[in-house]
Amino acid sequence: MSANTGADLVCFGELLWDVLPHRKVAGGAPFNIVNRANALGIHAEVISSVGKDALGDDLIALVKDKGNPIGYIQRHPNLPTSTVQITVGESGEPHYVILAPVAWDDIRLTPEMVDLVRNSKSFVYSSLGLRDQRSREVLFDLLDFANLKVCDVNLRQGHYSEETILRMIRKADILRMNEYELELVSRLESLDVGDKKKAMATLAERYKLDSVIATLGKAGAISYAKGNFYKQPVFKVDVKDTVGSGDAFLAAYMVKKLKGASEENCLRYGCAIGALTASKDGGTPSISRSEISELLSLV
Repeated sequence: MSANTGADLVCFGELLWDVLPHRKVAGGAPFNIVNRANALGIHAEVISSVGKDALGDDLIALVKDKGNPIGYIQRHPNLPTSTVQITVGESGEPHYVILAPVAWDDIRLTPEMVDLVRNSKSFVYSSLGLRDQRSREVLFDLLDFANLKVCDVNLRQGHYSEETILRMIRKADILRMNEYELELVSRLESLDVGDKKKAMATLAERYKLDSVIATLGKAGAISYAKGNFYKQPVFKVDVKDTVGSGDAFLAAYMVKKLKGASEENCLRYGCAIGALTASKDGGTPSISRSEISELLSLV
């Protein structure tokens, strides 16, 4: 395990190969977030599991080569490393075929993992990594030790239950959803699906959330925090695919949040990094500081 006992940000859940039409890349929302957060200058760790197989060897090597710590990536003795087949539609929207069971369906709780979460500033979790009861119960055990708890709903069709979604939200301090996820949660909570702002404010008040964030694609993003709404228009880029763009948004938002930035600046920075990710292939493209500065100067 890692010698570090704490981090700025920890993500729990899936680590996998995204298999695109012409290549495969390391992926999974937790890894995408951690990879981007480390690239943006904070210390982030991923808690996950891969198989004791060649794909697992290659995946851990790539995660490390990208500059990420690997001390909390377990090797499962029986289950294989995860692969996800991705096709991209004409508008850049990805479609996923996700196999089960795989190694991250059975992440094992360890004392080192508890120490990491207890001593870290923030803890991010999402729904896909909780589809199996084994990893799901480990996650909810870890939430008892977490400080700033960030729920990234991140639905994948056929890989979540409504009960788990509500259980995730009840534990959160910060909640991030896309437009579809906001509508689904609104229906589950018997809120007006057509009034996004009212639904967000009600969720914040009902669950005592610090922030509720909705990323809205071409409409940019809005957040509700401490009784106020904030809106960020979309940064205009040529979209190649949107794989990982929501993950990049959340990573960048949390980088600014952990540095004490205002809600407006967190939202703006998140949208910029999300847009730059969508302008490139795959979920973990290289993004230079000059690209970030140039885009931020445009809006």
